[in-house]
Amino acid sequence: MRPKKSILLYCADQELLSTILFALQLHPYHVVAVRDSVEASRLASDREAAFVCGVLVHAQQADPAGRIIHRLLECGSQIPVLLVDRAGDLAPVRYADMVLYGRNTTMAHILAGIQVLSQHRPGPKSRRVA
Repeated sequence: MRPKKSILLYCADQELLSTILFALQLHPYHVVAVRDSVEASRLASDREAAFVCGVLVHAQQADPAGRIIHRLLECGSQIPVLLVDRAGDLAPVRYADMVLYGRNTTMAHILAGIQVLSQHRPGPKSRRVA
């Protein structure tokens, strides 16, 4: 049996967070799910954390969580970040490694994104612009 890969999952919407968490746990992932942006930022910045990627989900347009997600993206995390912007209003998102836009984003899209990002090796992000 293969060891489970650790993923950090952040979503301010409790119902959506629970749904995505359940779906991810059906796959070979150990998911740390948080609704608190401070906790998510602390976990993402932790050099000792063994996350293969982080998944940030923005659920509603004009939601204050959008600003929080921008702060999380800028926190200096070394883990690859998948931004799932179901609301479609989080531009610019230059700090995310992969972005999925729109309400039509399915769990299959999210799983494919996680699979691609979990194969990346940790290191400085080449897209970061000062």
